[in-house]
Amino acid sequence: MDDKERQAMREHIVWLASELEKERKQNLATIGFLKQLLDPEDLGHSATHEIRQLAYQLLINHHHAERTSWQSNN
Repeated sequence: MDDKERQAMREHIVWLASELEKERKQNLATIGFLKQLLDPEDLGHSATHEIRQLAYQLLINHHHAERTSWQSNN
């Protein structure tokens, strides 16, 4: 592997890492919002029961997907 290929791989790794970090931050924001919808002391008081059920289901699905990805990687 020559220097040009190493540099291209490095740039690609840096780009992938930055995209991963963006996705992580977006996921954290989404999870935070869903938790606010579930909390009766926060936004939950104004959310309907159906909205709270949907938020709960989205959190559960996210948790299952995250657990599955960790198990498949290990």
